[in-house]
Amino acid sequence: MNKILVTRAAARRLRLFFPWVYRTDIQQATGDAGDLVSVHAPDGAFLGIGYINPASEISVRILSFSDVEINRDFFRERLLAAFRKREPLRGKTDACRLVHAEADELPGLIVDEYAGHLAVQVNTLGMERLREVLLPEMAELRQPKGIYEKSDAKSRSREGLGTEHRVLHGEIPGRIEIAESGARFLVNLRESQKTGFFLDQRRNREVTASYVEEGFEVLDVFANTGAFGIHAALRGASRVRLVDVSREALELARENLAANGLAAQTVKADAFDYLTEAPGARDRFDLVILDPPPFAKAKRSAAGALKGLRHLIIQSLRILRPGGLLAVFSCSHHVSQEDLQRTVLDAAAERGCRIEILEHLFQDRDHPYVLNIPMSLYLKGFLLRSL
Repeated sequence: MNKILVTRAAARRLRLFFPWVYRTDIQQATGDAGDLVSVHAPDGAFLGIGYINPASEISVRILSFSDVEINRDFFRERLLAAFRKREPLRGKTDACRLVHAEADELPGLIVDEYAGHLAVQVNTLGMERLREVLLPEMAELRQPKGIYEKSDAKSRSREGLGTEHRVLHGEIPGRIEIAESGARFLVNLRESQKTGFFLDQRRNREVTASYVEEGFEVLDVFANTGAFGIHAALRGASRVRLVDVSREALELARENLAANGLAAQTVKADAFDYLTEAPGARDRFDLVILDPPPFAKAKRSAAGALKGLRHLIIQSLRILRPGGLLAVFSCSHHVSQEDLQRTVLDAAAERGCRIEILEHLFQDRDHPYVLNIPMSLYLKGFLLRSL
């Protein structure tokens, strides 16, 4: 196996189980892009085994911090460990994330399950080279009805890879029905955002809906296929309005409403324009949900992202009834919980109101946050009351 030597600083991070080696960390390297390599400190001490791509800023991603053979048995153990973590979700839902990349010690791999169908994302060249060992093992362990590959993350272009949308195994219907805490949702693996559904918000949908009282009027902004609003309606909200810029997402939202025997208003609009123009005095809500896409995909974008969030929060507070609730989220690692909290406080100051934090909200347990891997925490939010 090819070996690389890394700097002392990189060695310290690796000994704390941080799984990335940056291009600037490498002192000496051999091996072609996609090869397995053993990583060593300047004094030659073994640190881990990973795969290398010298063209990527993250040049090595660690598969194991132990000196083991990377083979089919290795992946079987990794997959079984990941599957065991998800066992507590059985009975609550038949859709969850089975593999969450570095947080499950399988960097570059995402696997989601939807009612017995698997959606797979392979996001790195190293994992692309390993797929012929890994995917058959996954199919044998899960016995899925079908496997759909949706490898379209922007990281693939940085790895020198194109996009892949294809059926790998079995059949993938146009709509897959999943269950989540008493609600039913239809998932389109081929055309929906992410792998098909925002699974990471499952617990946050439950928590937010638990505050809904009979007769609540709810506005779900960046509604996508309507999951937050549908849970609110099932809890007794008398009026739900779903706002999203995507016509296709709103069409599926209407199908989801019908699947749950519900009715709601759907509005195709840009969220910024809609909230700015909303007539707050005449059209107020008891709950507003703000779940925007990741505005800050890079650290340099964080300030602009927070400015945009501040505007959205100000406009949401404007159309809340006195004592109304606001659920606000950021799904960017580069926006911290403290950043989001300061932004909420600034927006409240602009509106001249006090804010009570009712709940601190994070990604659900099938998207693990490993403390040694800071970027594994990306989704954070608050459920707030305007006072």
